[in-house]
Amino acid sequence: MYQQHFGLSAEPFSIAPDPHFLYHSERHQEALAHLVQGLQGSGGFILLTGEVGTGKTTVSRALLEQLPDSTEIAFILNPMLNEDELLATLCDEWGIRYQKGRATRKVLTDKISQFLLDAHQQDRQCVVLIDEAQHLKPQVLEQLRLLTNLETTKSKLLRVILIGQPELQTLLKRQELRQLAQRITARYHLLPLTNYDTERYIAYRCQMAGANRPLFTQPAAMNAHKLTGGVPRLLNLLCDRALLVAYADGQMQVDKAHVKRAAHELGQFDEPHQKANQRPRWPWLLLPLAAMAIAAVIRWWPATEAEVSASERTYDYHNAQLLASAWQLPKPPRDKAFCDWVTNYQLACLRTHSVSVAQLQNINYPALLLSDGQAGTVLASMEPVDTQAWSGEVIGLYQRPDIRYQRGSADVGELTEWVKQQLARYLSDSQQRLDARTQLQALQRQAGLPVTGELNPLTLAWLSARYYESGPRLQEVN
Repeated sequence: MYQQHFGLSAEPFSIAPDPHFLYHSERHQEALAHLVQGLQGSGGFILLTGEVGTGKTTVSRALLEQLPDSTEIAFILNPMLNEDELLATLCDEWGIRYQKGRATRKVLTDKISQFLLDAHQQDRQCVVLIDEAQHLKPQVLEQLRLLTNLETTKSKLLRVILIGQPELQTLLKRQELRQLAQRITARYHLLPLTNYDTERYIAYRCQMAGANRPLFTQPAAMNAHKLTGGVPRLLNLLCDRALLVAYADGQMQVDKAHVKRAAHELGQFDEPHQKANQRPRWPWLLLPLAAMAIAAVIRWWPATEAEVSASERTYDYHNAQLLASAWQLPKPPRDKAFCDWVTNYQLACLRTHSVSVAQLQNINYPALLLSDGQAGTVLASMEPVDTQAWSGEVIGLYQRPDIRYQRGSADVGELTEWVKQQLARYLSDSQQRLDARTQLQALQRQAGLPVTGELNPLTLAWLSARYYESGPRLQEVN
């Protein structure tokens, strides 16, 4: 209705997962890179999770467009299958002939195995991509794992991409699926858009639809971000209606008032209400540090169950909401331990007392500084901070390195390899020939951190902050 009015050749905010309209935010680029890297590796399973509407399906469509013609894709949109239906669907997707109604599970499995072997001999890669995978039954996932058992000495003959909501990560932690979980070699949790990316996202989609000028004012874009939390699907719904509202007003540009009216008409967006005396407007709140001192050079896990429980008693639900908001996570549930809940997002809960403001600034993550267990000073920029009321305690979250792990334990070999790779980025060739403790000491001196020779919380945070491009950072002082 409004396309001609705004000079558009297409609908800029259709909710269809059209790769042509995929705005490559930093997070979407990382998600796509993880999928591509996973397909190039030797593993069997690749995991992409995210809240409803964050763009998982669109990223998967973009991946499909990048795959070479030699790829045999089986795309499963309906995960509500049993084991036999899964095998039959794979045969249908790959054009494998079988007698419907008569084929047993063994017959279907044998046919698929032969197909995979033939494809490998012809240098063709076989990929199964399952959307809404959180609905898969454990038995079906186990059947998929059995199919990935077929392998050469160098790689699997079948790769499986599981795409779903955060509940998928919870499903994969079940005891009967532990073997499958250990085969996940690449995983990524897609978060909503940041403030900056929301503005770029809106402008990009308008441009791709034929706009030759900005159709949304900056205040309008920022208000859209506040109302939607940066979730692309919600942004599409709201911005489409805002264009219609502006068109009805005879205006050539969407302003903040148009966005507010659109939200009211749709009836599913809450106005942001944040009184100064109730909740401070903190742009970022977090420093990812570990929850316990790490005595060994290589040791991994933020806290024991007892320590997590103790830390959760220290800060209240309001602080939990602030931390979730800093990472643009949904509102945390009250009926589940916060530190357990954030593991669904490849994050972990952590806290420390052994840190100074200068060291926090070297790490370049914002921090929530506590006073007697309550919210105190917020380190959000490089500016000096009044630490008079600060007890020295920091709480927050951190993004774990993308390695296989189990709760309470870790694949030490994989962590060791990850740390070695990170040290190689910052140390000279001669330094890399030193023992692990001396290498860490050299890095700590270079980074302005306490020189302990151990992979302590500060050192781990410094490495993680530079390994992951996404995530909050301290604001520079002009």
